[in-house]
Amino acid sequence: MAEKFYITTPIYYANAKPHLGHAFTAVYADVLARWQKIQRKDVFFTVGTDEHGAKIAKAAEKAGREPQNFVDEIAGEYKKTWQALNIQYNDFIRTTSGKHKEGVLAFIKKIHEAGDIYEGVYEGLYCVECENFVLERNLKNGLCPDHLIAPKKVKEKNHFFNLKKYLPLVKEKITSGELKITSESRKNEILSIIEAGVPDFSITRGNVKWGIPFPYDKKQTIYVWADALANYITVLDFPDGENYKNFWPADMHIIGADINKFHSIFWPAMLMSAGLPLPKNIFVHGLFTINGQKMSKTLGNIIDPVDIVNKFGADGARYLTLSQFPAGEHGDVKAQGFINKYNSDLANGVGNLFERSLAMMIDYEGGVVDKKSKLDEKIKKQADEVEKSYGKHMDAFQLFEALGDVFSFIKTLDRYINEEQPWVLNKNKNEKLDVVLSTLLFGIEKIIVWLEPFMPSKMREAKDYIAKMQKGELNKKEKLNLFPRIS
Repeated sequence: MAEKFYITTPIYYANAKPHLGHAFTAVYADVLARWQKIQRKDVFFTVGTDEHGAKIAKAAEKAGREPQNFVDEIAGEYKKTWQALNIQYNDFIRTTSGKHKEGVLAFIKKIHEAGDIYEGVYEGLYCVECENFVLERNLKNGLCPDHLIAPKKVKEKNHFFNLKKYLPLVKEKITSGELKITSESRKNEILSIIEAGVPDFSITRGNVKWGIPFPYDKKQTIYVWADALANYITVLDFPDGENYKNFWPADMHIIGADINKFHSIFWPAMLMSAGLPLPKNIFVHGLFTINGQKMSKTLGNIIDPVDIVNKFGADGARYLTLSQFPAGEHGDVKAQGFINKYNSDLANGVGNLFERSLAMMIDYEGGVVDKKSKLDEKIKKQADEVEKSYGKHMDAFQLFEALGDVFSFIKTLDRYINEEQPWVLNKNKNEKLDVVLSTLLFGIEKIIVWLEPFMPSKMREAKDYIAKMQKGELNKKEKLNLFPRIS
């Protein structure tokens, strides 16, 4: 039986269309899911939308819509965007779905039976955009530091989760590595938060109608984090579904740094309360700005992933999304440089290497290259080294670094062509031509395998082209044009 691998993205607030930040996480997870499939694992990959809470109700009201009608449309936008980016998920969970509601109630029941929910009164500052209370000492000029809006003073009766009871256990699990948080800096960030003390949090709200009713107090609605975080098990048909039995615990939650606390502290604590296994790894990627500025509707720098797909194709968009900077760091996306990067890396890089190499194979040998021919040992050795480094980076979820390995080898093959000059070898009928062309085909087929998780459609196109070429079914006019230059 194949080893399982369960990977998730966060579920995104259904208050607006997806932007490039959402796409980054979805593409990242999709590449890793494809890589795990190549390792012959039984992969389950989930995405979804978070559709309850005050922020959603407010957005729907502003749009003059009923909340359900509003979130139906937004969920549809996410599905269309993921389809455009060729995201091959197994399930799309919506928190307004029947199976999610049933699963949340089963989850809350376990926590309630453990005696970890109590009634209390909370008085404090609440940021609607964060869906969370904020401390006055963390405000900047009286505003929420993340959303730059003034939080509201709130005093209400809520039901609380006894987080303090589980903080030492959460710390122990993280410190021991049983619950792995990647990277080390994100792990230390969470341990520092725990050390400073984290108050119990509301598991219900009294004045929020748009949500799942709390079964032990009908005047209360289950609070957004207790509702949303449970998606990772409800999507598997918790508590009795076969998918839950087969795939939980998650092998990887991929999240952004802004929701690290909720996933690395709140979520494990609730799972322990419910007596459920913890996820194995929480991979926390950095946040990015666009041309040096935080993404903002007001600034007008929100990037629609579909626009990138329309301009650069799905695989081009996937590459441009992942190749900006290492995922573990905060970074800046140079949107104005997308065309230059596409042309340099894809059109003039991998595309040009494939096109001119395969064209020479067709021109000089009719496309039928002897794969059993001797290979250039220097190139073969470099390919072996790149393969080891690439595999190590992929297993460590370091996609930026893995791409770096591949593109360094692309440059190696470019240099090899310039040094060996196959056109001269062909003109002089030099027997070394067979070695050079066989070595190039060997290298190209390696690159196809390495880039397949990142650019599946284009690598399939290249693979099909080579298969036809090797059968002698292509003529000199049938050129491969993977990544046409864009002006």
